[in-house]
Amino acid sequence: MAFNSLHNSDLEIWQSFKKGDKIAFAKIYQLHAKSLLNYGLTLRISSNLSVVEDCLQDLFLELWQSRENLADTDSIKFYLFRALKNKLMRTVKYDFSKNTDEIDETLGGDLFEASIERILIEEESQKERLERLKVAFDGLSQRQREVINLKYYHQFSNAQIAEIMELNYASVGNLIQKALFSLRQSIHISIHLFLLIFSSFIR
Repeated sequence: MAFNSLHNSDLEIWQSFKKGDKIAFAKIYQLHAKSLLNYGLTLRISSNLSVVEDCLQDLFLELWQSRENLADTDSIKFYLFRALKNKLMRTVKYDFSKNTDEIDETLGGDLFEASIERILIEEESQKERLERLKVAFDGLSQRQREVINLKYYHQFSNAQIAEIMELNYASVGNLIQKALFSLRQSIHISIHLFLLIFSSFIR
């Protein structure tokens, strides 16, 4: 089935791409390249923008060259995020064992959701809040930054995040909870307000 509509599903676009449809391939790049670049930089596997950009370009080149042998997917974004992370790790030989978080496995994976109940209105300007939030976000551990980015900017589910980050489901929830708690402690605003303005500075 050729890609010729904005209403094609991810699976249909992917299958068209696998058959050599250049329009479908271009659409995949157009829809996901910016988010992939953002994610690659957030990982902090490499602080060199050109390294992330090169890995991203290589990823799409390899996808096109090996398209006929790729497995089907009904979530192109999920597929590409995993692929880019693996490629970056292979490229710079990143060792996550040197940058891990202690995670309390006894905490419930979804407890953090209960904290998001209301919006607190503050008198500080939006710009000041964004600056404080950026400093606090940069102060998180690598894995905390990654999990917050995946959850609230890219809207992946906890189950998908667990697969991308190679963690169990409960650990993902605990990691999010601890990251949000750390942010709230650092900038003294509600978690809900953080969620509202988070995407403003990370884009």
